Amino acid sequence: MRNSFFKVLLFILFFSTSIHIPVQAATTSPTTSNLSADAFVDMFDIDDYTAANPYIVVSGHSASITFTTDQPAKISLHNDVTTIKTKDYVQDQEITVSLLQETNTFVLTVTTESGATTTHSITIKTAAKPKHKVMPKFAETSITSPRRSHY
Repeated sequence: MRNSFFKVLLFILFFSTSIHIPVQAATTSPTTSNLSADAFVDMFDIDDYTAANPYIVVSGHSASITFTTDQPAKISLHNDVTTIKTKDYVQDQEITVSLLQETNTFVLTVTTESGATTTHSITIKTAAKPKHKVMPKFAETSITSPRRSHY
């Protein structure tokens, strides 16, 4: 009797631990690269992006626009609804716009310290809004209706 109990216990322990070990954990190896650190950083270098062709990262209904200019400049982003401006003259430009619609067209204006101005049209697309409003489900509370009426 005691011997069969230990067999059942051993069987349960073995199968309960093997279920929780993911298969990928045993077969996955780290990914390596032959690229140097400088080559990796160059992949994300903003020097390749200009006002005519900026680097745009969209996250939800906001976007970050990044690029460089040849000389220090201020930038502004304008459409029918909003205008966003930077305050300082810099070469590495970054501006963030939020509350975007599905398709947004902006005029990007670059103004140098000497007063020279260039404009570029930019279109930013975001994910479509859901067609139906999603209403949260409310769970019943432990307070019953008669008890709520006393408060």
